[in-house]
Amino acid sequence: MAGEVPNPYKSAVGQALGTVKGHATTVSTALDGAKKAFTGGAWTGGTSAAFSTDLNGNATSAKGGADACVTELETLYNKEPDKVEPDAWQIHWRNM
Repeated sequence: MAGEVPNPYKSAVGQALGTVKGHATTVSTALDGAKKAFTGGAWTGGTSAAFSTDLNGNATSAKGGADACVTELETLYNKEPDKVEPDAWQIHWRNM
């Protein structure tokens, strides 16, 4: 298509996606050490069972949230065209 230019919005989303993937990996594994410690018996008795349950729930929620962020950006990126017309909203998206 004549007159089209590279889509700067898609480029920005792609850059953000790379950053978010790195953060998502960090978030997804942030509580692994604590979970491993509990599995190894680092704390037993008292309220340890309740704490362990909460820990596992929070780890699952963190991973789910991180994965959802990556999926959302991947979907957005994949829907965007590589090139757009010079007057397309994607050219001026930072001003919106």
